[in-house]
Amino acid sequence: MTKERIRNSYYRINRYHKSEDSSVSEHIMNFNLLVTTFRNREDDAFDEILQLLDVIGDKDPSIEVSSVSGIILVDTSLDPFQFVEECKEMVRKEPWKFRYVLRIIPLEMNCKAEVTEIHDIVNQLCRKIDAQETYRVLIEKRHSRLHSNEIISTVTSKLKMKVNLDNPNWIILIQIVRMVAGISILRPNQIFSSVKEKISS
Repeated sequence: MTKERIRNSYYRINRYHKSEDSSVSEHIMNFNLLVTTFRNREDDAFDEILQLLDVIGDKDPSIEVSSVSGIILVDTSLDPFQFVEECKEMVRKEPWKFRYVLRIIPLEMNCKAEVTEIHDIVNQLCRKIDAQETYRVLIEKRHSRLHSNEIISTVTSKLKMKVNLDNPNWIILIQIVRMVAGISILRPNQIFSSVKEKISS
């Protein structure tokens, strides 16, 4: 698929999401990367993430410039966690390749942005956390009426591990973009930040 075809395809999806008659039950894009960028720099970040994916090994990704400012959603055939590690290595050697991409967040599963569905997925993914390990919940909402406190109380209701807000072993990450949620259980160092990586290199 050419870059122009990708761009046209997902601008149509954006119009769909903006429609008052749209229903998330009819369309949920599968995405395993959430990319953040500067406001009004989405097109530049689109091109940048497309080039990064191509270099690292995905010649045919699906990329959506979200209707939410500064957010790009990606469905790549690459392992999203491995892609983050490759980007960390690349930014150390070639920092100029990261001008518009700010963060790259790997996601394991998607669902409708409903508390019960988010709860079910978190319970499924949390099996990787050992009983003696700690966690914290991190929620980032964009254009959503869901309440963070309700989400946290629901998804943690059956968890037996201890909470550590300052230095957890794991982060239960919930990214909500309008009517869709992306969820990961990841280590604190598994989120890519181009700014932090440039400072530390």
